[in-house]
Amino acid sequence: MTFSDALARFTAVLASVQSLDTLQERLCEACRLVLDADGAVITSETVPDGRTTVAWTQLLSRRLESLQDSSGEGPLIESLATGEVVVGDFSPGTDDDRWPALRREIAALGFTGALIAIPLRSELALRGVLMAHREGLPRRTDPGDARFLGAAVGTAVLQNPAIGTQSHVFAEVLPDRDVVHRATHAVEVAAGVRYEDALALLRAMAFARGEELGTVAAAVVDGRLTLAPPR
Repeated sequence: MTFSDALARFTAVLASVQSLDTLQERLCEACRLVLDADGAVITSETVPDGRTTVAWTQLLSRRLESLQDSSGEGPLIESLATGEVVVGDFSPGTDDDRWPALRREIAALGFTGALIAIPLRSELALRGVLMAHREGLPRRTDPGDARFLGAAVGTAVLQNPAIGTQSHVFAEVLPDRDVVHRATHAVEVAAGVRYEDALALLRAMAFARGEELGTVAAAVVDGRLTLAPPR
């Protein structure tokens, strides 16, 4: 599956969660659905005072994140340190013996299943982690889905000035404001998503293609590029 195919699929999933209030919540829930997980949480390290929780789908997601912070170990911590996708098996009888302190905390919580931590990148720098959890027996995590979410969602979430850091992506919006606005509106209508979601998707495509946001926007306006899923 190409990045464009994955983005079209993600766009369709994002369109199905438009009832949620914020962009962060919608992206987090879309990640959960793509990963076929029971819950998900997005964290960012781009804020001045260190890592913060950007969005979560349920309280258990926050609790599993918090246990890794308090124990100082786990898939989320390891993913931040290595920049790699890290999967931890916490099902009964597993031979995965990493993170003993976290395992004691999770056993006391009563959770059995898997934790999947995916590094989120913005402009090639590690900026945060998407962590999903699945209850029950372990299931395979598609590497393509993980790579896509790490790049696309990392860019979409962490280059949002309300959440992450400023970057050249925002600077270039100024001279290309009109074409970016028209392209965003075109994606908004065609994909059935909100305006800010459409802009996030444009940013993700620009990152994936290694092009300026204005260049991608112009291609959308001219009909040379589409981010909308096929109907």
